[in-house]
Amino acid sequence: MSGGPLSSFSKQGILLLSILHYGVGISLFNKAVGDSVELPSGLEREGINSMEWKYRKMVIAEFDGNVSLPRSQFEGRLEMNDSNFSLTIQELTLQDSGEFLISAASNKGGQIPTKTIHIQVHEPISKVEIQKEIKLLANQSCSVWLLCNVSVGSNLSYTWERGNETYRDDQQIHFSLSPADGDISVTCNGSNPVSRKSASATVKCSNDTTTPVGGAVVLIVAVAVYYCRGRCNTAALTDDTRMKDTRSNSQVMSIYENVDDLAVPRLNTVRVRYEWSYLISLNINKIKQSLHERETM
Repeated sequence: MSGGPLSSFSKQGILLLSILHYGVGISLFNKAVGDSVELPSGLEREGINSMEWKYRKMVIAEFDGNVSLPRSQFEGRLEMNDSNFSLTIQELTLQDSGEFLISAASNKGGQIPTKTIHIQVHEPISKVEIQKEIKLLANQSCSVWLLCNVSVGSNLSYTWERGNETYRDDQQIHFSLSPADGDISVTCNGSNPVSRKSASATVKCSNDTTTPVGGAVVLIVAVAVYYCRGRCNTAALTDDTRMKDTRSNSQVMSIYENVDDLAVPRLNTVRVRYEWSYLISLNINKIKQSLHERETM
């Protein structure tokens, strides 16, 4: 099986895409909320007359013979090394994401090319859960839908493991099972650039698996009885039907009770509703046709 995302991360965070140069003097850092980061300036004090760090075009640290830290959102969390002008930011927050610029002038009066560093701060994943829906089909096999729910909602990637099979980049997967397959273990790995969490679930196909299709049949029968009571001649009802109609109220089947008892999957509800509507419409048309033939006889 091919490998998944990185399986461990340090307390201070992993520098993913470490000093990824996608342009002249441009780097990208991915860090977790609460981490610290040291941004290298690429400069040495010797030969530098002045320099400054900017965040979103605002000066947050500068050197002009002495180091100074103007007031900014980083106040109390910012340090600049007076030897190499590296900038350290502590206790990162999501709001610290953005573009940092370093500009400097040499003792010879020349301007040193500006360098850009991007920081992206991410919320670490705290929890992963698997939502599962299993539907028994007419051929006694099962349709299995699994959804991987992760505690954070951005910059996520997913890896599913089922036996020797691996599914990538899908939050939801679907497959079929038969009762002969027994218990199947499935694992979802949710990850973002700074963290990774996993969850596992066991799925099984059995004859007592709840199926919405069965519920639809009950609903169709209930609708048919209701329609027939309004249109059919009482004299044409069979003795068996009369017996069922004379039962006490506590024994009469309730349409709503049967519908509420159904374990309708939360996934693909549009498809399930369409199937119900189609089956109900089809059977009601058959009932109408049968009643019409009876009236014309």
